[in-house]
Amino acid sequence: MTGLQIDTNTSDLLVSSAGAVVAPAENFIAEIVLTACRGEFKEHPLLGAEARLMLSGAPDPFWPGNAKKMLRGCGLEVNNLTLSPEGVVNIT
Repeated sequence: MTGLQIDTNTSDLLVSSAGAVVAPAENFIAEIVLTACRGEFKEHPLLGAEARLMLSGAPDPFWPGNAKKMLRGCGLEVNNLTLSPEGVVNIT
């Protein structure tokens, strides 16, 4: 998967001599899916792993499996997704 790239400091579209910069966007897609809440995407209302909702309490034991299914549904190849006790998400 590729997408248009922006400068993270200025939010301007990155351009080169040939035009707009298009690069792999898998990491960006994974971040958006994991942090989004359900209902944020009008076309896909059930998409969103709601990782931020677990910040104040105990993590859902089914969250890694559900998040992996969502990422696969977006076209990302995910073999393993784990959540450490410190709250770090590891995707391989």
